[in-house]
Amino acid sequence: MKYLQEVIAAIVGFFTWLVGGWSILLTVLFILNLFDFLTGMAANWGDISSNRGYKGIVKKGMMWVWIVVANLMYLVLDYQNLEIGVVIPNAVATMFIINEVISLGENSIKLGINIPEPIQKGMALFNNKKGEDK
Repeated sequence: MKYLQEVIAAIVGFFTWLVGGWSILLTVLFILNLFDFLTGMAANWGDISSNRGYKGIVKKGMMWVWIVVANLMYLVLDYQNLEIGVVIPNAVATMFIINEVISLGENSIKLGINIPEPIQKGMALFNNKKGEDK
């Protein structure tokens, strides 16, 4: 049992190092990941498939891969004494938080739940920008 605790502590410690230390941004992102996944399942209840669920989990996993990549970029830039690197992990986490809030809003609309007006305006801006990128 003691070894199991040590192994778990080592895995958690390594993961925490990979993401650059656990922060409020990562806590918020993790909670929003859960909310988005659950509301996505609820919003698509009659149309749930294991393939779509798998893709959703992979997408959430890729968010965390990019959090790790952003932290590794920060570590490289910090090693080169470039202080700008500290912005990268926080910016990536913030971008994913915004993305999750928008997705949560879309799921709420599918469920027939009114969402706050400021979020509706933000979603409209985001959707307009996505349309311009295509």
